[in-house]
Amino acid sequence: MYVVRRLVALAVVAALVVAAVLVVRAVTRPDDGTPAAPTSRTPKAAATTPDAAPTLSPVEAAARAAGVPVCRVADLDVGFDATKTAYEGTERPSFRITYTNTGDEPCLVDAGDGMRRVSVVSGDDTVWASWHCGRDAESRPLLLGPDEPSKETYRWPRVRSVKGCTPGQPAPRPGTYTARLLIDDEVVAKAVFDLR
Repeated sequence: MYVVRRLVALAVVAALVVAAVLVVRAVTRPDDGTPAAPTSRTPKAAATTPDAAPTLSPVEAAARAAGVPVCRVADLDVGFDATKTAYEGTERPSFRITYTNTGDEPCLVDAGDGMRRVSVVSGDDTVWASWHCGRDAESRPLLLGPDEPSKETYRWPRVRSVKGCTPGQPAPRPGTYTARLLIDDEVVAKAVFDLR
């Protein structure tokens, strides 16, 4: 009976998280794709009083609406490894990313590019970085129960990138590379692999 109650409670929390995410997305995006009509009012400067509420990230807003905390990095066991030791020809390297909640209570993690970044290096040379081309970092709220892992696969397009996304970069050469997983701009895991 205890297990059933825990599962029902977890299902209710998951439903609340989904509802909160949908509300946040509905509020932050126009639903018909047309730009808002211009106003003739002069914008006012933002209030700088100490009582002003901080802006919440989508994951923080979803967590608050669902009544669960945001996972702390200290409460996450992060796994990151290459799916193979070597990739032939034009085969694109891929990496398994897992987050496991090591805490005692469910928590919400941002499993999207809003929190995590990936880079590929060879020695001191940054060959590719997920943030070089300036894509909008989307959040992906994910509810993790205690000792519950999430799993995803991240694929490197096997190209070189530079800040500003200048096209025409030389292709990465055969050799040994290291993929790095960063959370909140801190390297938390590495995976070594070869290109052939």
